Amino acid sequence: MTDKPKHIAALGRDFTLHLMQMGYSESDVLDGINVTLEGMSEDEAKVPVEDLAAIFNRGVELTGDDLVGLHWGQARRFVRMGLIGYLGRSSPNVAKFMLNLERYQRVFSEPMIVDQSKLLSDGIFSWTYDLPVSIDLAQLVEAQTCQFVFGLNRLVPRPITPVSVNFEHRRSTNIKEIEKIFGCPVNYGLPRNHVIYHRRDLELEIMTSDDRLNKILLRHCDMVLAQTPKSAPDIQIKVERMIADHLTSGRANLDDIARDLGMSARTLARRLNDAGTSFQTLLGNIRRALAERYLKDKSMSQSEIAFLLGYSDVSSFAAAFKRWTGYAPGEIRHKSA
Repeated sequence: MTDKPKHIAALGRDFTLHLMQMGYSESDVLDGINVTLEGMSEDEAKVPVEDLAAIFNRGVELTGDDLVGLHWGQARRFVRMGLIGYLGRSSPNVAKFMLNLERYQRVFSEPMIVDQSKLLSDGIFSWTYDLPVSIDLAQLVEAQTCQFVFGLNRLVPRPITPVSVNFEHRRSTNIKEIEKIFGCPVNYGLPRNHVIYHRRDLELEIMTSDDRLNKILLRHCDMVLAQTPKSAPDIQIKVERMIADHLTSGRANLDDIARDLGMSARTLARRLNDAGTSFQTLLGNIRRALAERYLKDKSMSQSEIAFLLGYSDVSSFAAAFKRWTGYAPGEIRHKSA
């Protein structure tokens, strides 16, 4: 891909301002990240998702609090979200607001894929990101989900609590605290992110609804959408995501993934070669990126990490990790302690 997939910058802008109010400087927050506060403050500005993710990860590094994004999300209002936020606030009810997020997802995000196919039947609001697995989206997604859940509660006549909140990424720390924040069970390591609501709550009226304004905003969103190019999914990203999904099942191999994509192994290998990479390169890169991420979580044993990465035993994982980095997994864990 020549251009990095972008997302509405307001998330990064507001979280940066939040950290600055806590006493950190703009340089503390954004040093080494390819965005500026001024650039994120322009109306409807978009920045690469990996830079947004880096801002939220920096927040954890600065504060030592891996719930800092969630706490920020509890207080953030939809009015800070620009066009899509105003569209939500003017919608007639909760269901219509959520359905419009799917219809106009490309207005505010290039790689975000919203799926509302089970919203009206099962109350499931589902989404994922068409991005390389190597980008650590955990903090960004948790904060974004929190601001959606709490922002929505400010728009309806009574508080609504999700049935459950579910994330693609893995987490083994502070889950009980996160469940207290959301007021419901929270699960990790699932195929997609999704928030499940009671169907009766989808019928709640938005207190700030404005039919005339909503129609104007819908027409504007349609015009913006018409001018927004629809990019085809990148074969490399598709394969990376499938590798990550198949690691623990033992099916993270060229033949199985090619079959799942409806092509021969030879065709998939050729397409990856045309993209300047190979299946084994992607497999190794994903395993290394996930290994480095998991090793930061001191509650995860090396045997658990080996299993999640698709290795039969710890020694095979340790040998591969030393080949990648020159260090044993334990040495890396000791260095980050």
